[in-house]
Amino acid sequence: GKLKLCDGVANKVFLPYVGDCRKYYLCWDGEDYEKQCDEGYYFNAHNQSCGHGKGACLPTCEGFELSTFSYDRTCNKYVLCYYGIPVLRECQDELQYNAKTDRCDFPQNVDCVASECTRFASVTQLLYLPSKASCSEYYLCAKGVPYNYTCSKGLHFSTKCDCCDYPARSDCQITEVKRNIEPYARAPLRKVDKLCPARGVHFLAHKQRRDAYNYCVEGHGVTLACTPGLVYDAQAQECREPKYIVN
Repeated sequence: GKLKLCDGVANKVFLPYVGDCRKYYLCWDGEDYEKQCDEGYYFNAHNQSCGHGKGACLPTCEGFELSTFSYDRTCNKYVLCYYGIPVLRECQDELQYNAKTDRCDFPQNVDCVASECTRFASVTQLLYLPSKASCSEYYLCAKGVPYNYTCSKGLHFSTKCDCCDYPARSDCQITEVKRNIEPYARAPLRKVDKLCPARGVHFLAHKQRRDAYNYCVEGHGVTLACTPGLVYDAQAQECREPKYIVN
């Protein structure tokens, strides 16, 4: 089905518009509403406002190399570039896009909360968000921007009180994982042009590997690997945890 930009994004969060830096979207109840900055102003997804200068615009897909960039403020969406063609992708289930590895990953390896940090949170009620990577960290949302804080040594953040508390009284349960994964941009990719249709964009299951798939653009193809612990789901056309895949 059609990818919905505002799926999993809080109300009153603004998203960038791919290809036009003056435009942006307002998310409300999972729907996206197109808006536009005044003449001479450009949308900045980080501070959730229109301003001078194009420095905060999304990158563009240029050249023939494979690359990715985050679709800001969504945490789970990204743009996949190959041979100059941008394709908007969505990580499945609770996975998040990891800009350091160019692929979908477990939340504890990414720690993105931007999709939950609305600009118009009540002035009297501060919005605290728990870290997805560490029990001792949390975020405070101010004007739509998440700021990272660390509890005093030995304490964990607790959503029960929106404060740092003793671990026994905290509701945080995170398993921290250390890995070393090369991003696509730095890892030598295996070309599979001969497996690709001559026209169009295609995602094809790998014949030998469950943890990889072939990505084709206009007859040009490369093999892309999933994050360790994930496998390719041909129906969703993305990497997922095996428990979510219905054979």
